[in-house]
Amino acid sequence: MIGSMAWATFLQNLMWAGVAALGYGILFNVPLRTLAACALNGAAAYAVRTIFMQSGLAGIEAATFAGATVVGFLSIIFGRIWHAPGPVLIVPGIIPLIPGALAFRTMIDILMLATTNLPPAEALFMITAVNSLKTFLIVMAIAGGIALPSLLLRRHRPMM
Repeated sequence: MIGSMAWATFLQNLMWAGVAALGYGILFNVPLRTLAACALNGAAAYAVRTIFMQSGLAGIEAATFAGATVVGFLSIIFGRIWHAPGPVLIVPGIIPLIPGALAFRTMIDILMLATTNLPPAEALFMITAVNSLKTFLIVMAIAGGIALPSLLLRRHRPMM
């Protein structure tokens, strides 16, 4: 299921994804009773994305969409259990899915293209274009993944 990734490494990364989500929960001052849910969301997001990618079921974009969708569903469930709004649990939960290194590399490549006086190398231009598109698709997958569960499980109750 995990493929070539060692189980010990996977479990260690799973723990650190939960710690990262927990840290962002503390940073965003979520209620103490929801910190465990934030950590579980972050760990679940990382686990789903990694399993989808390592098993060859999906690329990083689709795997990120699946991870964000799981975070969305878990946030609705945990929100109802702990009486907390969904965004309190969603925002820390998606932190492990953010493509930080890819976005940083893309920005560095864009700056290299913009600031050099030499004509742009075709290889650098193609790498920058691919990384830009990949970063954009990952961010859109996160947005779509967290929106889908709330659209599917919307409560229809009268306003009055």
